[in-house]
Amino acid sequence: MSNGSLAELPPDNKPDGINMPEEPSVMLLLPHNKYLLGTGSDKWIFASASDKQDTVPQNVFLYEDQMLSLINEGSQPTILTAGTVNTLRKELLSLNEPPGRHSATVLMLRTFMKDREIFASEDLDFIDEKIFGQAMKNDGVVYRAYWALRFALARSEMESVGRLKAWLKAGPELFQHPKHVMKIWFSLSDYPDETILNELEELNFTRLEIKSMSQQHASPLLVYNPMSGWLILGKFGRVRDTMFIAWVYLNHELYGEMRTIKKLSVHDIILAAWGEYETQQAVIERAKYKGDD
Repeated sequence: MSNGSLAELPPDNKPDGINMPEEPSVMLLLPHNKYLLGTGSDKWIFASASDKQDTVPQNVFLYEDQMLSLINEGSQPTILTAGTVNTLRKELLSLNEPPGRHSATVLMLRTFMKDREIFASEDLDFIDEKIFGQAMKNDGVVYRAYWALRFALARSEMESVGRLKAWLKAGPELFQHPKHVMKIWFSLSDYPDETILNELEELNFTRLEIKSMSQQHASPLLVYNPMSGWLILGKFGRVRDTMFIAWVYLNHELYGEMRTIKKLSVHDIILAAWGEYETQQAVIERAKYKGDD
């Protein structure tokens, strides 16, 4: 405790006054006889190991890459650094199976990807999660699509299904081509933050162009730069209450392929690029859970 480092504590040596749950859990012992306990896939409580009746456990939330301040009555708060928060979440997730249901995911995925070799067998082996898990290791596209869909269904994010379809329609191989470049950013306000602006300026789009795009109500909007390619703005949300904005950059080769060869609308291009981003994130998310080997 003197230097704030984390150490694994044998279950038999846990402090008195703490009842460990039977489900997978991670505990961090803290000053003032307090502890932080994570259970399930991502549930955390801040509590005291004392037997005082007035000590009520508090539900807290741990967010990736963000520090956490825990309030102690009558004393200085306990600060957990972003690195400590990330470590705790990583340890807890690694003890859990990934969320979602295999059967619902794979049956829906089959309707989108029935021509893939993995679904060619009439034996319905894909219904078995372990068999399917081994088989899709040989098909990176199916692997990415499966986990993007499974996580989306677990979170009831049905909009992700449309983006996944657009990604498959465009052709996932397009985004992997070495000559094709795609970038995507998201902003909650009409005007992107400084980090996004700097990246867009590096791609030769001026702040004046970006401001002009953000002030218009139409969606999607395009700006062309002969040196770098195309910048697309897409607004998503209710008609009078835009929830967020997607900014998509495509270089000349990728934009031309999607428009002239694939015949995609600009709206579908945004969805396909977003689908590429979500499938990439799904692979990263899957690696956090148990059994990713």
